[in-house]
Amino acid sequence: MIRLLAFLAVVFALGLGFAWLADRPGEMLVTFNGYQYQVTLMVAAVAIVAVVAAVMIVWWLIKSLWNSPYTIARYFRVRRRDRGYQALSTGMIAAGAGDGALARKKTKEAAKLISADQEPLINLLDAQASLLEGDHEGAREKFERMLDDPEMRLLGLRGLYLEAERLGDRNAARHYAGRAAAVAPQLAWAAESTLEELTERGDWDGALKLVEAQKSTRQIERDAANRRRAV
Repeated sequence: MIRLLAFLAVVFALGLGFAWLADRPGEMLVTFNGYQYQVTLMVAAVAIVAVVAAVMIVWWLIKSLWNSPYTIARYFRVRRRDRGYQALSTGMIAAGAGDGALARKKTKEAAKLISADQEPLINLLDAQASLLEGDHEGAREKFERMLDDPEMRLLGLRGLYLEAERLGDRNAARHYAGRAAAVAPQLAWAAESTLEELTERGDWDGALKLVEAQKSTRQIERDAANRRRAV
């Protein structure tokens, strides 16, 4: 918008200038290399404007050619990233629909186009594809790797918790739930499992702290928190 206003202002100023010259006819005499050239002020003004415009166009062309490798590289980099996110989106939909083959295919495509460090959801899609393929051991390994990423840690704990539940390993499931509840008491699955463990152990102080943490995150209403404290 500012550039458009500036352009219109320049055009308006040039128009006023040419109108002013048209109302004041005159001539300009230029001596060059022994020859004299006589032109009107209007022609001289047009020539000067044309020279300035030509210089600006040449400068723009040189600048464009100089920056073209970077511009082209950025174009292909953005296009590659967009293709990667499209593959990731398609893969997530396929995983949600239970299509393990398509989920695995899109996982590989996305991993080639986007770094997993740049987009952690690739790791999630990879783990989901492994689960759909029945490779639970591979899925657990991927969930464990998520624990090293602060953004994916809770997701990794959730995956490991569900796998432990599937295997009937109650202690492992509670371990993962406890780790999740310690940093995110608003997670119902983690808080409920941890609260059950604490009450079974008779750790009432720990149970009360967890209930208070849930209350502070508005995970449970005040009346529900009071009932749990009473129990």
